[in-house]
Amino acid sequence: MYDYGKQIRSFHDEKVVLPGSLSESLVGHRTANEDRLITRLPQLKEGVRVSKSSFKSQGSFAMRTIIQTKFESEEYDIDDGVVLWREDLEDEEGADMTAAGAKALVCNALQDSRFKRQPVTKTNCVRVFYAEEDKEKHHVDFPVYRKWHDSEDDAGSISRQLAGESGWVDSDPTRVNVWFEGQIQALNAKKEGSGTLMRRCIRLMKRFCRSRSTWDMPNGLKLTMLVVECFQAHERIDVTFRELLRSLESRLRANLEVENLADEACPRAKLTKSATDANMVELRDRTSEALGKLEVLDEKDCGRPAARRAWDWVFQSDGYFQDLDGDDDNGGNSKALNRGIAATTPSRPVDPRGGGRYG
Repeated sequence: MYDYGKQIRSFHDEKVVLPGSLSESLVGHRTANEDRLITRLPQLKEGVRVSKSSFKSQGSFAMRTIIQTKFESEEYDIDDGVVLWREDLEDEEGADMTAAGAKALVCNALQDSRFKRQPVTKTNCVRVFYAEEDKEKHHVDFPVYRKWHDSEDDAGSISRQLAGESGWVDSDPTRVNVWFEGQIQALNAKKEGSGTLMRRCIRLMKRFCRSRSTWDMPNGLKLTMLVVECFQAHERIDVTFRELLRSLESRLRANLEVENLADEACPRAKLTKSATDANMVELRDRTSEALGKLEVLDEKDCGRPAARRAWDWVFQSDGYFQDLDGDDDNGGNSKALNRGIAATTPSRPVDPRGGGRYG
């Protein structure tokens, strides 16, 4: 297989992974809203206990699999669960606040005259908009949870519920994050760097799926579950990603349903709605199409131009691969790669919850 690994790694580092400056900006907006809730929730409802420990970062930002957006219509989605004590969400008669009431309370606490568009309640969260104020469109979602001790002596386990569309539903805001980090650590323990490589492949898979605005593809959580299920580490990132596509296509031809692998129940909850979701069908078909494009890599006379065209079809690099390879299309390494510029990893954004740097 033609070696295009350095170019794929450079593309990942420069055009896929979230830059440090943007990560810091998103963290800053999230922190500002946390501080707003810490200050205002007790003012709106006496006795509400809320502190920094009440917030649980969730989703791709917390798992460090968030990627750069490609199209103007896309927004960065930052999920930050706020977990409040159940007894603090009661009325004067001791009755539980409804899920809608809890979301309304949080929404009211987040209102600020400086916002051009005020926060609103959504199906499973309260959303704060920044799309109109920053070059990089994004929003911060605050899912609202309540928690309580299972026994009166506070020695038992803690139960948690999410304020959903139809009421309170059992949900653990950190379960997926903890499960995913466990997968990364287990892979790294077997072979150094393989867990980090899987995280990079998740980002590349997201970029592939979001490379065309007309494609209807599964969300990031489903893609993450599928990559974890199908991933096998190889020495080169280009080989690893191609083999991932092969494994994924085979898996999807057998079964289009996706389970929540972090779910401890038996059977696990399904993330897909049916056995033939349209976006899962498209993922299978586009994966097969990508594999067809990459067959050229196995030809004896495959050179860099042909490899570049194949990988550019997969990721739609918008000229990045062409600029990286330069004008020398006669094989060998480009000047940029020879100088070590393209292969050098840029500074990594700091993990917003203190878990190291993105990799």
